[in-house]
Amino acid sequence: MNRSFPALARLHARRYPLMAPQDFGKLAYQSEFGPGHMVSDPALALERLLTECRGLTPDCLHRPPEPIGGGLCRFHLEPAHLSQEGLLPLVSLLFTATACRHTGTRAGLDERLESLLALDIPGYPAWLRDYRAEDCPALHHSEAFRSAYHPHYRVLERDYVNFLFVLLAIWPLARGGRPAVVAIDGRCGSGKTSLAALIAALFPCNVFHMDDFFLPPALRTPERLSQPGGNVDRERMLAEVLLPLSRGEDMTFRPFDCHAGRLRPPVSVPFRPLTVVEGSYALHPDLAPQYDLKLFLTCSREEQRRRLLEREGPEGLIPFLEKWIPLEERYFDALRPEEESDLTVDTTGFFQDPESL
Repeated sequence: MNRSFPALARLHARRYPLMAPQDFGKLAYQSEFGPGHMVSDPALALERLLTECRGLTPDCLHRPPEPIGGGLCRFHLEPAHLSQEGLLPLVSLLFTATACRHTGTRAGLDERLESLLALDIPGYPAWLRDYRAEDCPALHHSEAFRSAYHPHYRVLERDYVNFLFVLLAIWPLARGGRPAVVAIDGRCGSGKTSLAALIAALFPCNVFHMDDFFLPPALRTPERLSQPGGNVDRERMLAEVLLPLSRGEDMTFRPFDCHAGRLRPPVSVPFRPLTVVEGSYALHPDLAPQYDLKLFLTCSREEQRRRLLEREGPEGLIPFLEKWIPLEERYFDALRPEEESDLTVDTTGFFQDPESL
């Protein structure tokens, strides 16, 4: 458990000053175990979600998603969600996926509960003794909390909520039954690979990485490298992946080995209706007409540097600052893929400490 869980609980207490010891316990329980105890039947989960939303009053307050720790957040329901086509079925799917993916331990719950003693919550030590004597069951909000704040929410993985409207755009393509290709371009460190992995975990699909389509050394002529985005083998991406996809065919492609500087042996990939192509230069104009949904991810320069430093280390950061980022920015400035995308997502506030608000 991150040491900042008590600080997160303190922020919740400021937002909800009528929180009782039971509500702090519920926060700890949800943070550790997620919603797994609430999902046994996905169809029933959707039915309950729809019923709950229909019962909301028009004056229901808008509340942004609230992180609760453990990489989770509370996604608050609103009457307006009923009018957003496909949103509630998607939320129910994400709720079920969160329940399946997120597991906790009794030891983790005990650590969170114990950490709350530092907050000096009135009545909490006695409540905690009684709760432990009951073997720490799942909790409801207190009557005081329900009366004052009318909580209506679902606990979802935070990254699902971060990318909620991206997933909402992808979902019809995933269920459409015809070949569909989603492209994710954007700045290095902006979360392209993470988003592709998130999509692949939710929807049956193939994922191709533009890193596998760097230009082989024999093709790196001065004329080619002078082109914005010229350092990727877009011809090979078209011939080996995108054109076979458009015909509903299986694919065989040769990934580029960046360390060895050569193509690896061919890899066969069976056709699937949904395909994701992720990586810088994915939205090059030579490739863009092949896509059904074009996404562009970005983040601030400061956050980009922080993420790359964390991912690559001090020495690994240098090539990005001196070579890869300048090449990307030249491509962005010259070909404007962000302006041609269907959705642009600024991920600067994503992927932060899951215990922080």
